Amino acid sequence: MQLPIYSGAGNRFALLDALDGQGGGELDARREEDLARAFAAAAGDLDGLLVLAPPRSGGDTRLAILNRDGSRAESCGNGLRCVALHLVRHGRAAGATLSIETDAGPRTAELLERGADAARVRVGMGAARVFPLTSPVEHDGRRLEAVGVEVGNPHCVLFVEDERAEPLEELGPALQSHPDFPAGVNVGLVAERDGGFHLRVWERGVGETAACGSGACAAACALVAAGRAHFPLELRAPGGALTVERDAAGALLLTGEARAEAGLLEIEPGCGR
Repeated sequence: MQLPIYSGAGNRFALLDALDGQGGGELDARREEDLARAFAAAAGDLDGLLVLAPPRSGGDTRLAILNRDGSRAESCGNGLRCVALHLVRHGRAAGATLSIETDAGPRTAELLERGADAARVRVGMGAARVFPLTSPVEHDGRRLEAVGVEVGNPHCVLFVEDERAEPLEELGPALQSHPDFPAGVNVGLVAERDGGFHLRVWERGVGETAACGSGACAAACALVAAGRAHFPLELRAPGGALTVERDAAGALLLTGEARAEAGLLEIEPGCGR
C-alpha cells in the first residue's frame, strides 16, 4: 500500500483517502490501528495516520486521527489543515471552506492562500476550557507552574523560562498518570523569550512532535487566562509558527501551513493486517 505524506508545521502524517473506496473503503478500528503502526514503522518520523471516510451529516469528509502507536486522537489542528489541502488538491471540495467531522465534533477549514503543493489554512478548533489542577506537577524536586486545558483533547500546559532546557521526554510520560487526566494527556512547555512565545509538545501515543495544533491552542488559552498574553498570538514550535485567535463566540481559530510532500510512503503487502 502506498500513501501520500502531508505535513502541517512539521507535523507529518500519512493520509488514507477512503471517501470513494480508495484504500479498500471504510476501515474497522483494528485495521486503522494496524496501518498507523505499520506506516509509522516505515517512516521513523511519521506522527500518525489520517483516515478519510464518507461524512455522516453532510460535511465534506469524516476524519479519524490515529497516533503512531495506533491509538486514536480526538483532535488535531495540523492534521485538519492537511486534510483541507488534500481535499482541495484532489477536487473533493466545492469551495475554499470545508466541513470536517472529527471525534471532537465538526470542524471547519478555510484555505487562505494556496500554491501547487502547499497552503495557508485556518481551521476552527471549537471552544476551550482552562482549569486548575487538583494535584501539583513536580519533577526533580521542583514544583512546576501548570494548568489543564481541554481543547477537544486534554492538555497540560507548563509555564517555563526556557522550553529548550526542560526534560520534556521525562515530563511527558510522567504526567500520563496524573489524576486530573485519566485518559492520558498531551504535555506542552511554553516560554516567553526572545520577543515571542515558544512551544514544545509531547503528544500521547506519539512522543515529542515538531508541532501540535491543539497544543498551540491550549498554550494560547493558558497564556491568556494567566494574563500573560492576548488574542491573537503566535506560538513558535520547532517545526514552524502557528497563530491562534478566538472569535466573538469564544471558538478558537488556528492558522498555519500545510504541505504535500513529494513521493509516496509504501508498506509491504500484508503489513498492518
